[in-house]
Amino acid sequence: MNAKPSIRLLLVDDDQIDRLACKRALAQHTDCDFVIFEAETGNQGLKFARTEQIDCVLLDFHLPDLSGVEFLSELAEETGDLPMPVVMLTGSDNAMIAVDALKRGARDYVVKGSDRESLLWLPAVVLRALREQQTIQDRAEAVEQLREAEAKYRTLVEQIPAITYIASLHNPGQLLYVSPQIQQLGFPPEEWLNDPEGLLKRVYEEDRQCVIEAYSLTYEHHTPLRCEYRLLKHDGQARWFLDEANVVHDETRGALCLQGVLIDITADKETAQELFYYRRRLEEMVAQRTDQLEKQSAILEAANARMDEELCERKRAEAALRNSETRFRLLLESAGEGIIGIDIDGRCTFVNQAALAMLGYAQEELLGRDTCATIHSGHADGSPATAEQCSIYGAFREGVPQRSSELFRRKDDTSFPVDCSAHPMQLDGKVVGAVLVFRDMSESNL
Repeated sequence: MNAKPSIRLLLVDDDQIDRLACKRALAQHTDCDFVIFEAETGNQGLKFARTEQIDCVLLDFHLPDLSGVEFLSELAEETGDLPMPVVMLTGSDNAMIAVDALKRGARDYVVKGSDRESLLWLPAVVLRALREQQTIQDRAEAVEQLREAEAKYRTLVEQIPAITYIASLHNPGQLLYVSPQIQQLGFPPEEWLNDPEGLLKRVYEEDRQCVIEAYSLTYEHHTPLRCEYRLLKHDGQARWFLDEANVVHDETRGALCLQGVLIDITADKETAQELFYYRRRLEEMVAQRTDQLEKQSAILEAANARMDEELCERKRAEAALRNSETRFRLLLESAGEGIIGIDIDGRCTFVNQAALAMLGYAQEELLGRDTCATIHSGHADGSPATAEQCSIYGAFREGVPQRSSELFRRKDDTSFPVDCSAHPMQLDGKVVGAVLVFRDMSESNL
C-alpha cells in the first residue's frame, strides 16, 4: 500500500479560531497528510518560511506586525518570485485586497466566511497551487536545459570547417540560419538570411539549373538532398561545394525545415582535374612511343592503371563516406573526417562515428578521457608527442587553429598517420575547449 504524500503547510494567521477552522478543513482531505506550521505574526511566519522546508503558505492579510502585501515583499527572492506558492485567506469584504495580493505573486485566495463553508475548498485550492508551482518549475527547468543544449551544440557546430544551414520549406531557398563560416565567401550571414533566394542567388550560372532541379525534388518529395555546385565569392571567384541536407520532421507538425551542410570541395575538384590531365598526357605519350619503347610503354601503362585505381578507390571512399552520413541529428555526424570535442582540460566531450571507426574505440571508451594521452602517438617524423608540442594544447594556449601531420594510436596500439587540425572553441571571448578534426592519411599513401 502506497503511503500518502506529505505536504508541509505554513499557516500564518493571528486568529486562533480561524487557524483551527483551516486545520479542520485540511484534515477532511484524506488523500494527503498536511503537516502544519502555525505562526501568529508575519515575522514569525517569515522565520518558518526561511528555516523549514515549506511547500505552501496560507496567509491572512491582516497580521499584528505586517500586512499581507508586506509579507509577500519580504518573502520574495531577488528575482521578485516567491520561493513557494502562497494562498491568501481573506474576509468576504476583502476581494480587492486579494486581487492586489495576486498581482504581487500570491497564487490564489480563499474567503473566510462567517459560516466557514468556503474553507471546505481549501484543500483543493492548496493542491491546485502546488500543481501550478510544479508546472512552472518544470517549464523553467526544461527551458534552461534546452538553452544549455542549444549553446553547447551551436558552439561546437560553429567551430567546424563546414558551413551549416537551416532553410525554409515554405519559401524555397530562403535561409533561416547559417553558421558564421559562410563569411569565407565574403558576405556576412545577415546578407544571406535577408535575401529570399538565399544560397541560390550566388550559384554559378552554369550550375544553377541543376541545383534548382535537385532542390525541387527534395522540396516536393522530402528526399535527402545531395549535389555539387559552385558558389561565387564576393570577388567573383567560384568555389566548389558539396551540399547535403535532410528534411526535419516532427511527429505532430510534420515536415519543419531543411537542415544541411556545405563542404568546400574545391581542392578535391582541382586534384581530380589534375589527375585527368596527367592521365590524358600519359595516354598520348604511350600512343606515340608504343612501337619504339615497348617496355617503357608497358611501365607507363601500369602507372596509368595505378592512377586509375587510386582515382576509383578515392571515389569509392568518398561515396562510402557520403552514404554513411546520417540525418541532421547533429550536423557533426555528416562530416567524413574524425571530429573530437575536447574541454579545456584535454578530456574528450564528443566524438563522431568517423573518429570512432578510425580509432577502433566505442564512444563510451573515449568520453571523459585525456585525448592526447589516449590517441596521440607522436609526430609524423617519428618524434614523441609532448604537451608543449601537441597541436591540441597549442589551440588552447594560442587561441588560434593549429594544423599538423601526426601519428594517432588506435585501441589495438597500431598507429596511423593523420592530417589534423585543432580549432579552439571560444565562449564569450574565452577558450573553453577545442575541436580536433583529423583525416587518416594511410589510404592516400597506398
